[in-house]
Amino acid sequence: MYLVGARFADLETARAALAELRQRMQVEDADLGLRPLGSLRYEQPAQGHVVAGRFRTSDVDDVVEILHRHGGEIVFKRAEWRTPRPRSRSDDRSCSRCQRLTRLYR
Repeated sequence: MYLVGARFADLETARAALAELRQRMQVEDADLGLRPLGSLRYEQPAQGHVVAGRFRTSDVDDVVEILHRHGGEIVFKRAEWRTPRPRSRSDDRSCSRCQRLTRLYR
């Protein structure tokens, strides 16, 4: 999987790019989104919007083309650094240290 994001100056063009990506690419709803662009300069409000998503490697060239065609500037394009870890039964229990502390303070 690949993570791809693009900056848009205008909300309408960002929405158009998002709609086309949803229509043409097979992605889960949670894997594609539109957010206001953040800023590290607190004296200036953030301007623009970011459309970003998680895509199959084979779709990346088409995704970049769609984003560019709608006026987006690619701000990141990289391979996902790890795959999501499946939940194990131990995830439902607290760690052994937490269990010991809980018993101590009962």
